[in-house]
Amino acid sequence: MQKGGELVLAGFYFAPAFMREATLAIAAEFTAQDVEAVLALVAAGSLSLDGLITHHAAPADAESAYRTAFEDPDCLKMIIDWRNAA
Repeated sequence: MQKGGELVLAGFYFAPAFMREATLAIAAEFTAQDVEAVLALVAAGSLSLDGLITHHAAPADAESAYRTAFEDPDCLKMIIDWRNAA
């Protein structure tokens, strides 16, 4: 799919599904303007990111961190801190 493409999901298995459809839009990349807008909202106190990062891990624990990130429903965002890994 190209940038700006659209994926429409429609039901085909039973009658009520024929009366419904959903359009799914996914932001695959951020523009500089997107980042500026979010930072402005955070700075103004209009957007809170509290609780977004729920888990942290060291690089030595990367294998279990990835498992947690993909399998634990309580993990919203996993941060692996690579700053001191060298």
